[in-house]
Amino acid sequence: MRFLATGEEMQKIDQISIEQIGIPGLVLMERAALAVTEEIEKRFSRIKTGEHDTGRTAYTRILVVTERGNNGGDGLAVARMLAEKGYLVDVYCIGQVSRATESYKVQESILGQLGIKITEDFPNGAYDVIVDAIFGVGLKRDIEGIHKEVIDHINDMPAYVVAVDIPSGISATTGRVMNVAVKADLTVTMGLMKVGMTVYPGHGYCGEILVKDIGFPDKAVDMVMPEIFTYDEGDLNRLNKRRPDGNKGTFGKVAVIAGSQEISGAACLAASAAYRVGSGMVKVYTHKDNRVIVGGYLPEALMMTYQDEKTAVICAENACAWADVILIGPGIGTGKEAECMLKTVLENFKGTIVVDADGLNLLSAHKELLAAGEISRQTGNIALVITPHVKEMSRLTGKTVAELKEAPVRECRTFAEAETLVCVLKDARTCVSDGGVHTYMNTSGNDGMATAGSGDVLAGMIAGLSAGGISPTEAARLGVYIHGLAGDRAKKRYGKAAITAGSLIDEIGPIMSSYV
Repeated sequence: MRFLATGEEMQKIDQISIEQIGIPGLVLMERAALAVTEEIEKRFSRIKTGEHDTGRTAYTRILVVTERGNNGGDGLAVARMLAEKGYLVDVYCIGQVSRATESYKVQESILGQLGIKITEDFPNGAYDVIVDAIFGVGLKRDIEGIHKEVIDHINDMPAYVVAVDIPSGISATTGRVMNVAVKADLTVTMGLMKVGMTVYPGHGYCGEILVKDIGFPDKAVDMVMPEIFTYDEGDLNRLNKRRPDGNKGTFGKVAVIAGSQEISGAACLAASAAYRVGSGMVKVYTHKDNRVIVGGYLPEALMMTYQDEKTAVICAENACAWADVILIGPGIGTGKEAECMLKTVLENFKGTIVVDADGLNLLSAHKELLAAGEISRQTGNIALVITPHVKEMSRLTGKTVAELKEAPVRECRTFAEAETLVCVLKDARTCVSDGGVHTYMNTSGNDGMATAGSGDVLAGMIAGLSAGGISPTEAARLGVYIHGLAGDRAKKRYGKAAITAGSLIDEIGPIMSSYV
C-alpha cells in the first residue's frame, strides 16, 4: 500500500520533518537535487555522442528555470551539481527578489561563489534539457503574466523537460491545470506520489514519473496520515489463499442476475470473471432466450431463467436463498422484470449485493429502492457495493459529470457514507470508498480498457472475490486493481486498440496464480 499526498499534506510532511523532527531543510533540498541530477545523468551524457564529425566537442546544454521559492532552490542545487559534472548549464530565474525564501538565498549564494550566473532574461539558443523548477506542490492560483509566457515558451521548445517534484502549473491536490502547465517528459517527485499527478488532466503532463526517497521520516507521514492510498503488486498478498481441504462450496457461491431478451454477453462476461477470481460456484439468472448462448459460453455455470415478471421474482428469490453474493444489473434492462428482481434482492438478501450497470439506472429512476435494506446495511447484516461510472453517478447524485470529475474522491466518499455502502466510482482513475477516512485510488490500467463489457468483467470480479471471504470493501479495491493489471497485460499482448472484455478475463488467472 502506498499513500498519495495532496499538496497540503505534502507541505505538512515537509514542515514536520524540518520543524518538529529536526531534519534541516537544506539537507532535504540537496537530496532532492541529487535525485534529479542522477536521473538526468542516466539519460544524457556530458558530451553528446554522434556529433564529433564537426571537429568540435559538443556538450549537453541544460537550462534550469526557477522561481524564488523552495522549488526554485531545488533547481539551483540541480544547476550546481550538473555544472560541477561538466554540463553546460544556464540558469534563468523569474520572480521578485523580495519573495526569495531563505533556502533559495543559500543556494543562490553558493552559485555565486562558484561563478555560476543567474540571468533574469530568458536565454536564447537551443537546449537539450530544460529543468522545470518554477512552482512546487503549494501552487493554488492560476498562472498568468510572465510566468505563463515562460511556461508557454518551455512547451514550444524541442528540449527534453524534467520537472522537479511536479510540473509547474499542475495542482498537486486536484490535478487541475492552473491556466497553463509545463508539459514534462520526466517528473522526479519527492517522498510520495502526489494525487494531482495521478488523476487527469495532471497525469498527462507528467511524462514518466519517478518517486524518490529523500529522507522524509515515516513518523512525519504517520502524523499527517494522507487520506488517499493505492496498491502495488505486493498488495496481492491480501488475496485469500486456497484451502487444500476446501470444496466448491468453500470458495463461495455467486448469483449473477444479468442479461435480458436482447443482451446475453453481459451475463457471460460477469459470470466468467467471477469464476476466474476463484468462485467455487456461479449461477446465472437470465432471460430464457439466453439459455443456449450462456450455456455454450460457460458450461461450468448453473442457470435459471425467467420469461415474465412472475418468473423473474422467482429467480430473484432463488438467488437470495442460494447465494453468498449476488451481482445484479449487467444487461438486465430497466423494465418491470428487472425492477422486480432488484427490489426483491435489496429487500430480502442477507449478504453482499453488487449492483452494476442497469441496476444502477434502476436505482436512479426509483430512489426508494436504494432505501430498501438500508437498516440492514447500517446494522451490518448486508453490504451493498455499487459500481457507477461518472455518468451513472451523475444520475444517482444529481450532480454534473464536471462536478464529479472535479472532486472524485470527495464525491465517492460522501455518497458512500450517506448511503452506507461501498462506492466504486469508475473513471480514468477509479476510486473506492466505504465512507471511512481513507479512500482507495487505483493506478493500474489504461485507456484501452474503455471497451464494451469491461465493466461487466469488473463487477463479476468484485462479486467473486467477496464470495471467497474477502470483505466487500477489500474485494472492491482488489477487484479494481487486478482488473487494471489485466488491462496492462492485455495492452502488452495485443496493444491498447485491440483490448476486449474477453482478453481481460484471459489475463486474470496469470495475475492471481502466484498469490492464491
